[in-house]
Amino acid sequence: MAYQYFKSLLIACLLLLLTACGNNYAKQIEQNYSTVQQNLDELGRKLHNKQLTNAKIVAIYAKKLTALKPEFKSVADALAKDATEKGVLYLDLKRRLNKVNRKPENKQQFQKATQALMSIDMGANPTVFNDALLDLINTLAELSDGQLDTISIPKESQAAYARGEMITPGSYLVGNPNYGEYRQESGNSFWHWYGQYAFFNSLFGGGYYNHSPIGYNSWNTRSHYSYYQDYGRNTYGSSADRAKTARYNSNMRKNGMTPATKPKKQYGSVKGRKRISTYSRQRANQTNYFKGKQDAGGRHAGKVTSKRSSSFFGNKPSPSTSPKRSSSFFGSSSRSSISRSRFGGK
Repeated sequence: MAYQYFKSLLIACLLLLLTACGNNYAKQIEQNYSTVQQNLDELGRKLHNKQLTNAKIVAIYAKKLTALKPEFKSVADALAKDATEKGVLYLDLKRRLNKVNRKPENKQQFQKATQALMSIDMGANPTVFNDALLDLINTLAELSDGQLDTISIPKESQAAYARGEMITPGSYLVGNPNYGEYRQESGNSFWHWYGQYAFFNSLFGGGYYNHSPIGYNSWNTRSHYSYYQDYGRNTYGSSADRAKTARYNSNMRKNGMTPATKPKKQYGSVKGRKRISTYSRQRANQTNYFKGKQDAGGRHAGKVTSKRSSSFFGNKPSPSTSPKRSSSFFGSSSRSSISRSRFGGK
């Protein structure tokens, strides 16, 4: 009788302990979620108020391209919209935030939710988002037949002009899942544009534009100076997109092809690259931290907090709706002047 009593008591205590651990995980994620949400809202306000330099350039280029080529108005308007809080880049960050598990019940779920929040928080950084808009600027420049200058890309590295090749429409956006996807056809993967961006398909053919469909293997054996391709995949792409890319690259290697690496000459702003680098190190540290823990107790979240008291972990966001960016994963405020990012921050 006594044995059954103590057994029941032990089970009850374990259940209470597990519940408490789960609650600690959820509490920590909720705090971090609120911080990311504030930072994302702040980015939305900056976009709405046209405070990002590259967003202004996108708007200017869109108007100039429409004046140069009225038949390109639909795609120019779509790309101009993407540099605002109503565009696919910003809305996708919000969509990903809404999908984060805010009630993790164990260490693995807590780790996954934390990594997702880290990625979204970096994407919401105004300096990084400003750099991501380079792909829109350079796409508009590409469509102008050289009438508008590309930004932060070495002239000698522009394949279409340096090698006398035809331009592939939308080349800086190829591979970005916000604009299209690779689909299997006859054993090969070819790029398909979504909705309003299918405009690029209509440019295939003719004297100036590449008439061939874009195949994954041939396209990814060379560098394209695409911000998303070279820097933004871990920030603006989902884990599913990264996994798919890893599979495609693995298949390329099996077939004797080598996926392109980042260009030796970096582009984008220096501050933006620093933030990407800091994020990469922090994500690696966070992953290693979880790998080193065997016990799934909620106290692990507390240990992270104690080690990083001034960082994203453990910093309960202020209820203030001040436009200042909340403290993030990186241990310091991300408030910085966007003006130095102008024209790639060079």
